[in-house]
Amino acid sequence: MPEQRLIIEMAQGVDLHGRDDTKAARRAVEQALQGASLPIFGTLDVDRNTMRVVVHVATPRPESVDTDAIAALLPYGTVEVIAEKGGLDVPVAGDVALMAVAAIEVFLPTRTD
Repeated sequence: MPEQRLIIEMAQGVDLHGRDDTKAARRAVEQALQGASLPIFGTLDVDRNTMRVVVHVATPRPESVDTDAIAALLPYGTVEVIAEKGGLDVPVAGDVALMAVAAIEVFLPTRTD
């Protein structure tokens, strides 16, 4: 079915002490969600579950990201999480802060009527 991307929200998240890629990615996604408001569903009388959500998270160790935990943060739609290489490990006073970035894309089916 044809679809159209309606929104992209981006944010960053940090784990200051644990060097946990999933924690930093989760914080990035939560931050992006805080900036997103989709009144289009009520305005157009569209079921929220018809949307497809693609979440890109970039961390230094993408293979360690729990993509199921990230997907569980999204309350509606069909969710796909893609973990990619990126983000930063930042040395901070004998420790390492880990920064992740996230981009959330929302797609809706194109009406054909």
